[in-house]
Amino acid sequence: MLAWVGSRFDALIGIRAASEFDEALLRERLIAIKRQMPWMHGMLLASLAGLVIAIPPETPLSMLSTALLFAILLVRAPHMLRIRTEDVSAQRARCELRRTFLVANLYFAVSLTWQLSLYFVLPSSDGSDVAMFAGIAALGASGALSSFSPAARIPLLIGALPFAGLLTIGNRPADQAIGFTLLAVIALRLRLLNVQNLSFERLVRARFALEVEKKRAVEAEQDAITQQARAEEIANRDPLTGLVNRRGFVGTLAGMPEGARRRLALILLDLDGFKPINDTFGHLIGDQMLVEVSRRLLDLGSGALVVARLGGDEFAVVCRCQSAGQAVVVAQHAIASISVPYKLDGREMRISACAGVSFQGETRVNDALRRADIALYDAKRRMRGTASLFSEQMEEDVRRRTAIEQALRDPGLGSDIKLAFQPIFDLESLELSSFEALARWRHPELGWISPAEFIPISEQISVLQELSETLLARAAAAARHWPDRVSLSFNLSPVQLCGPATASNVLATIAREQLEASRLLIEVTETALLADFEAARANLSQLRKAGVRIVLDDFGAGYSSISYLREMAFDAVKLDGSLLSSASKGGNGLALLQGVLALCRAMGQPCVAEYVENDEQLRLLRTLGCRYGQGFGLCPPLGQPETHDLIRSGVLKVARPESPLRHARRAALR
Repeated sequence: MLAWVGSRFDALIGIRAASEFDEALLRERLIAIKRQMPWMHGMLLASLAGLVIAIPPETPLSMLSTALLFAILLVRAPHMLRIRTEDVSAQRARCELRRTFLVANLYFAVSLTWQLSLYFVLPSSDGSDVAMFAGIAALGASGALSSFSPAARIPLLIGALPFAGLLTIGNRPADQAIGFTLLAVIALRLRLLNVQNLSFERLVRARFALEVEKKRAVEAEQDAITQQARAEEIANRDPLTGLVNRRGFVGTLAGMPEGARRRLALILLDLDGFKPINDTFGHLIGDQMLVEVSRRLLDLGSGALVVARLGGDEFAVVCRCQSAGQAVVVAQHAIASISVPYKLDGREMRISACAGVSFQGETRVNDALRRADIALYDAKRRMRGTASLFSEQMEEDVRRRTAIEQALRDPGLGSDIKLAFQPIFDLESLELSSFEALARWRHPELGWISPAEFIPISEQISVLQELSETLLARAAAAARHWPDRVSLSFNLSPVQLCGPATASNVLATIAREQLEASRLLIEVTETALLADFEAARANLSQLRKAGVRIVLDDFGAGYSSISYLREMAFDAVKLDGSLLSSASKGGNGLALLQGVLALCRAMGQPCVAEYVENDEQLRLLRTLGCRYGQGFGLCPPLGQPETHDLIRSGVLKVARPESPLRHARRAALR
């Protein structure tokens, strides 16, 4: 009979051991409870002591109940600590869980009886304190017993629920609020116990299944160890080249002593020209080239401690060097080795590489990689086949670029960038012909940021189109108030010129600002034409049909393809400033400028000279027949109000041709 009752009781509180899994579950419940028991007992002791201290001294106190509660805690805690869970049997675990359930009932029954007596004896405010202590103790105990949900429900149902009910039917609104809150917490906690119990069982089931599998695989244990070691090797190795990959590289560096890392140079290498070969001849040839690159890097010598392929066509070398100069020499040696022609599939192929070097002073692996990467970016920006040593200035440049990029993403940036207008004069008469719109940006923290700095960044982050349209709209609005004879000159970048809707957007913008298309000059560079000639020609053709005039900017700066002059039929050609500065010194520079001007006259395209700085340059341009000019010597860029002053000043004729700049400046200042 007793055995049947015990069996039914065990089934009721969920501690039957009908299978091996049930036995494992019992052991895991006991282990979890033992782990939490000292903290739970400490919390209950603290709560009990706090309640005794909080009760007014004159309150009748049942010493028997208090002593019994203290005794239960002080006796039960050492007993639980003596249990050795490493080899506890399922039978012992079931007995201990049964005792835990019964002790929890006993403790909270005694606690409830004692605390209820205090609740009804004390004033309502002190009674609320009793309820608070009871709720805290119950919730804490429930959390500690959560791995054994039948026992975890006891503190909630016996220790907290009665007080929650009493508070809700009390007369004080604050007590009622606390009571309803406590009821909600109890309900949620009961629900959470069910979820935690299911999760605990799933976890134990997973562990149990794992143990079963381990037992079944005892005979293959050595094979599993071998496979694990192989998996680790695969995780840290590049399967193509056999070099360590990024994960293995970082792990290798991190495993080195800190002092040793201070004496090492980190070199990052990025291949130049690899992608076209890979795309043209296929991945098989590309893979063969990567294998050969890795072999050459391994042959650098004993100084190379680690060689890695970080991904794609990026490699890394760690070597011991005595100085930063030696580290750069090693990087240059690596570049030279990579640049030697490759014999692949019967063909001779060439690639190059750029290198970024970080040397000493940095013990954190990620920071060393970051610095080398910054140096690599600098090398790639300069030219192929170069190596750059990291410097603080490089990092400052990266910070500045990042700050500029973030500022460019600000939706309100358009109002921060101002417009200046540089006059373009007819050099023979010094009549004002047009104004070139120039962007001027003064950042509150970064200071002046030139267009040469922020325009490329805005192209890369795809905000240039919106920014350019905003600036064009403001420039057109200003030009609308100029005389019809004064035109507006505006620059388009390569990205804009090749955009599919650029021409439509430009025409729509000036139409909104009521500026006639015939008064707009669009300046484009040969670089822009090189990016996508057909797309550029389509946009420029659409603009010319609408009446916009097209100016070829910076002619003579580098490419100077005559075919562009023939095919695009520009309305004017703006000469690069280097032509004038070189011609001012005589010799070949003068002959070159004469030749360019003669070429443009033959093509029927007037020229605009940039950077006219002094009287001698102006006389030279007049002598050679250059039609237009601009520069600080004629007039610096002006704000919008100053453009009207210049227009009203009547700088149209020059009284003394022998000194035109002096008179132009004087007239502009009237």
